[in-house]
Amino acid sequence: MARPLQVKIFMDNRANVIEEQINAWLASQTSVSIIKTETAISAGDGNPADRGGPWFVVTIWYEPPAPDRERPGFRVV
Repeated sequence: MARPLQVKIFMDNRANVIEEQINAWLASQTSVSIIKTETAISAGDGNPADRGGPWFVVTIWYEPPAPDRERPGFRVV
């Protein structure tokens, strides 16, 4: 049976910060299968607390590692 995908979202108005966040997240994972990524840019001027400029949003859909019993061809001996 297929498991639902997990979603991780990164957002900042500095691209280098998002890059660091994604690299740190990937380094903290033992193993993931990335299924899809999506990048969006917003104006970011709707909130007075925003420092202006565009906001970058990176969304990652992924599958965490499957337990051995869920892997194809797994047998108990």
